[in-house]
Amino acid sequence: MQFLLAFVIVTSTILKGILCLPVKIDGETKFLVLENDDMEPTILECDYNVNDSASFLTVKWFRNEKTIYQWIRGSHPAPIPEFKNDVDSSYESSTDPNKQYSALALINPSISSTGDYKCVVQTRSETITKHQTVQVIDVRNYTLNMYRYKIQNETQLECTVTNVFPRPTIIITSEDDDIVKVVANDPQQNEDGYFNATTIAAIYDDDDDMDAHKCVVTFDGYSQNLTTIITSGSCIAGTDFRILTLSFLVYFLFDYLKILV
Repeated sequence: MQFLLAFVIVTSTILKGILCLPVKIDGETKFLVLENDDMEPTILECDYNVNDSASFLTVKWFRNEKTIYQWIRGSHPAPIPEFKNDVDSSYESSTDPNKQYSALALINPSISSTGDYKCVVQTRSETITKHQTVQVIDVRNYTLNMYRYKIQNETQLECTVTNVFPRPTIIITSEDDDIVKVVANDPQQNEDGYFNATTIAAIYDDDDDMDAHKCVVTFDGYSQNLTTIITSGSCIAGTDFRILTLSFLVYFLFDYLKILV
């Protein structure tokens, strides 16, 4: 039994190494890219102005409507026990006594740091509320692969990304506009909160030219992406490795039976 093997080189562009210096957030979505090394705190400022003569002032921070931090002017912040490892309560954001500990310093970020944040400033005469959003991006341990193979008379491209956060979108593009059908499966979230996703594209390939197809993984609202490119020509046929593996098993089984006989 003879097999014609064709291997496709898959290259991945890994967009890592983005520096995460302190990020000041003011009423807009900010993206926090997780790194393997120790990261600087992410600072969320609470922008407000109050009367200097106010006799009472408190600042509370909420994440998804749950209190994570509180400060009363004239005293040190009282860390919320559940979030003591998520917030640096010693961080001083200003020399102004009315704003000394008003900022929220997020430390030890994880995907659970994603959420809608709200600071509420209260005096005896007024209440000030500010809303902010943080979106964590985690691609530290991702995999991105693209394969080209034939099923019956159809040539297919399959792009798979695993272990990313948040929910990804996969787009397959072609320089020759030869894509005739795309099936994007809904991303699946695992028990750790990370996503796996697969998109399959059927292509029309009837020439001998070298073709290039690109798989791009994007995240909603975020400008960076993950990319892999696959190139192929008529002399480099793609192989469905699942079928190839089965074929090898059958081949070795026949050899084994010959020995027994």
